[in-house]
Amino acid sequence: MGVKRFFSLFNKYENQNALYQDSFEILVNGSVYIVDLEFNYLYMNKSNIEFMDNYYKIQPKVGENVSKYLTPLHMEVFKENVNAAISLGFKTSEDILKTDGQDIYLYTTYSPVKNSRGEIYAICCVTTDITGSVQEKEKFTELIYQDPLTNIFNRRKVFDYYKLVQQDNQKIWVLIFDLDNFKSSNDTFGHATGDQVLVDFSNLLKSTFPSSAIIARWGGDEFLVLVPNITYGSLRVIETTIQNSITYLDELGISVSIGGALAEDTINNNLDYYIDAADLKMYERKRLQRGDYIRNSKVRHQ
Repeated sequence: MGVKRFFSLFNKYENQNALYQDSFEILVNGSVYIVDLEFNYLYMNKSNIEFMDNYYKIQPKVGENVSKYLTPLHMEVFKENVNAAISLGFKTSEDILKTDGQDIYLYTTYSPVKNSRGEIYAICCVTTDITGSVQEKEKFTELIYQDPLTNIFNRRKVFDYYKLVQQDNQKIWVLIFDLDNFKSSNDTFGHATGDQVLVDFSNLLKSTFPSSAIIARWGGDEFLVLVPNITYGSLRVIETTIQNSITYLDELGISVSIGGALAEDTINNNLDYYIDAADLKMYERKRLQRGDYIRNSKVRHQ
C-alpha cells in the first residue's frame, strides 16, 4: 500500500474508536503513532511499541499524554514540530538517538489528519530508522575523500573544503610538506618501506595538527594541510615538533621541506593561488638550506 493511500485512510475517521478498529500495521519498518491536538496518544502501531520499548525502555499506552514519556525539552521540540505541521501542512525532523554507545539516526514526518469537514483533529507521526542509509552515505563520502594508502584526505576533500572557506572569506594557513629524496630512497629500500614512510608521516601530521586541520596527501610524496584559527607562533611550534619527530628518516636519506602561506583573501583568490605561494616559500627554504649545507661543507674541509 502506498503512502498516499495510507494517509487517506486516516482522513476517513472522525473519532478515535474508528482508529482503534482499523489496523495500521502496514508500515512494518516505520514507527507510526497518532496524537490528538492535546498530545494524547490515539493510536500506535506494533513497530512504535517495540521501538519505544527497545530504545527508551517505556511502553506508552493509547489515551496517555506524550508528555508523560518525554523530557520537558523534548516535549517542547515535539510541540514545535506538531504546530509546524498544522501550520504548514507537513513537517519533517532528523534526530540522533544515542544508545549503548551508538548513534541511531531517525527521520520523522508529521502530517495533519483531517475529518470530512477538513478540520484537523490529529497528527500522524511516522519515524523511520535511517541509520543504515546514513552510514552508507558516510562510507561513500569517506571513500571519495580518502587517500587509500594513508587514510588521510585527498585533493577532492581539500578543494571542497576550500569552497566552504571562501563562502565566509575565512582566513586559513596553507602548508605544503615535501619528502625530499623520497624517490631515490624508495628505489633503494623498496616500495614497502616507502609506503610505510608515507603512512607514518601522515599519522605524524594527524597527531600534531589540531583536529580542525584538513590534512591531505597532495601527490606522491607531497602533503597539504589547511589550518584555520591558528597563530603563526603555534605553527612554528608544530613545525619544530614535526622536524624533531622525523630524525629516524635520516637513515633512509629522507628529509622534509615545509612551505606555508596565509590565505587572507580567500573569497577573491582560488586555492591554487595560495598553494603556489606556499610552494615558493618551500623552495626558497630549500635553496637556503642547500646553501647552508654547501657553506658548512666548505668549512669542514678547510
